[in-house]
Amino acid sequence: MISKEGPNLRDRVVRYRADGDLSGERAAARISAYLYGNIIVFATLVPLTDEDAAHGHALTLVLGVAVSTYLAHVFSEIVGHNARAGAPMTRHEIRHELRDSQPVVSSAVLPCLLLAAAWAHWIEGSAATLISEIYLLVRMALVGFLVERLRSQKPSFRTLLAGLALAAVAAAISLLKAVLGH
Repeated sequence: MISKEGPNLRDRVVRYRADGDLSGERAAARISAYLYGNIIVFATLVPLTDEDAAHGHALTLVLGVAVSTYLAHVFSEIVGHNARAGAPMTRHEIRHELRDSQPVVSSAVLPCLLLAAAWAHWIEGSAATLISEIYLLVRMALVGFLVERLRSQKPSFRTLLAGLALAAVAAAISLLKAVLGH
């Protein structure tokens, strides 16, 4: 609650809205990119071996998949916009789309750092892969909290349960992609 003197400490520390100017459509685009990136990177990690990590193949694969998926996502959204609106995107709209698609790449940052450490032989490849997979599962489980934050709503226990169910479904999709795609 905001007092007459201004926001209290709790309100300054805990913000339920990421960006007051972020429209519902832009928030949905970011959530979609966030979840899509997590699923794709997780599916890329599943079949990797210690040898892949030790030789740097895992790092280049995850990085390549993340960057190419980002570019494909941006391209697809631009084409989709043209189909919906009947007109090309403006430069301003393209900049927004580039920003809204960044969560695809953010999914790969920690896994790439861990795989780089495995390539440098600072950690075992299996540890880098396992930690990356757990990290991505946690990110997917937290999607409900992200949605609530972007909606300016306080999360609940139900949000946590929905996030865990979502993570399970996303992991199943990732495993299906890994099995059918490799």
